[in-house]
Amino acid sequence: MALLSPWITQWESDLNYLQALAAYVLWGVFPLYWKLLSGVNSFEVICHRIIWSLVTLILCVSLVGQWPEIRRALRDPRRLGLTVFAACLISLNWLVFIWAVQHGAVVQASLGYFINPLLNVLLGVMIFGERLSRNQWWAVSLAAVGLMIVTISTGSVSWIALSLASSFAAYAAVKKKTSLPAIAGLGLETAVLLPLAVAYLIWVANSTAEVKTTNTLFLLSLGGPITTLPLVLFAAAAKSVPLAVMGMLQYIAPSLQFLVGFWLYQEPIGIGQFVGFACVWCALAILTYEMLSRKPVPADA
Repeated sequence: MALLSPWITQWESDLNYLQALAAYVLWGVFPLYWKLLSGVNSFEVICHRIIWSLVTLILCVSLVGQWPEIRRALRDPRRLGLTVFAACLISLNWLVFIWAVQHGAVVQASLGYFINPLLNVLLGVMIFGERLSRNQWWAVSLAAVGLMIVTISTGSVSWIALSLASSFAAYAAVKKKTSLPAIAGLGLETAVLLPLAVAYLIWVANSTAEVKTTNTLFLLSLGGPITTLPLVLFAAAAKSVPLAVMGMLQYIAPSLQFLVGFWLYQEPIGIGQFVGFACVWCALAILTYEMLSRKPVPADA
């Protein structure tokens, strides 16, 4: 076994990198799934996602043995309150994202997730008292210029991008305060939203005579495992993959979303929008350089 130990260690390391890569790729191609449900109201879709995600997460929490963490959180009013707040933020994020996909705004959604890391940097300053380096200030300023260019070129503020970026950045900040494991935290967040989801679906069923096809119901039920799988992969990878690598991999998801919206769904993008996106991409390059210079990737990574 001693001779096999280095091989086993290397295999586990490679597996963690593949798990991280798979998580971000799945997040990047999610528009393909949500587009199949374009005929279903976004609120209905998110309610089904809550219900079926909870079923999936109950199994996941049981498998990883995180029920004690949930019980401790339920006995702590502060953590429970933060969990409810986090649940509202992530539900808003998913609702806006699903609406954007269903209404042909995947490119705008990708912009939101591109600027999210930069907004995280700003929240670190405002909430956690972190200090920005010169490069980080340049990155944030360049991203702001990019957003201004997109706004001017389109004639309106991209509320989709700003909503997605701000809700997810706030969600990350709240999650940092709750200090719950990823799977247990998401399970509890989903559970507190269950009564609202069930109530809304009952109201919809009583107020409309529409009968969904078996195919639609099947797609809705897939929302739980499909959206939970990348989170499980991410949680497993985050324990071992260096932060700098995770920071670079996170751009895979919005990049794929951008390609899906632009190439596959042929959403119109003007020159001004491309210039704005280019500014944001340059800002992310500066931020990535800053991160790599502070936390170098191990030579065997």
